[in-house]
Amino acid sequence: MSHERTADMTSACPDTTTKSARRYVSPRTRPLTSEEAQVRALAYMLKDQDCDQDLIEAAAREMARLIDGERGYLVPVPSHTQSTRPNRRLATAIAFCAGGKFQVADILARKEITESSCVRHRNKLPPLRPEDHQIFVAFPDQIALTGSEKIYFVDNVLTSGNTIEACRRALLGLGTGLVYADAHHAIPNRLAEQGTAK
Repeated sequence: MSHERTADMTSACPDTTTKSARRYVSPRTRPLTSEEAQVRALAYMLKDQDCDQDLIEAAAREMARLIDGERGYLVPVPSHTQSTRPNRRLATAIAFCAGGKFQVADILARKEITESSCVRHRNKLPPLRPEDHQIFVAFPDQIALTGSEKIYFVDNVLTSGNTIEACRRALLGLGTGLVYADAHHAIPNRLAEQGTAK
């Protein structure tokens, strides 16, 4: 889910429930602050299958604070290549930081490899619609719902919102996103507002 939102490529999903530890905006929208640039860099490192464990744990600690006091399942979001490994590593680290109150449920898959959102963005194509992600529940026996559990779809970054929506639809409308970085919702540039860039 690495497509970055621009004025002519907006999301079909007005996501308002996903929890994110950090935020940044597309560098095509405006220059990033140094903090936003660092957040963006780490968000992209997290989707690398060989990401350093220390970086994963640092992100996981921040994400675990967002779900403090809750219980339920952390569901890794499958990448466009069909792999859940990077997000499974992140979800496992979050579960550990949450004190065992969440179980990792690697239950989602994609029917086929899809074009990456980065490539679509470079080609000036809109993000995939939720239904075009072809995400489905492949291992339903790994999750048992009683009605009191929270379900979070774990991903490195929210950009269009459509991948999280595809996961939600696969689970019949249940669950919401838990991401390290939110690049979907507009945020102000404090430095620009102050009239100086330091």
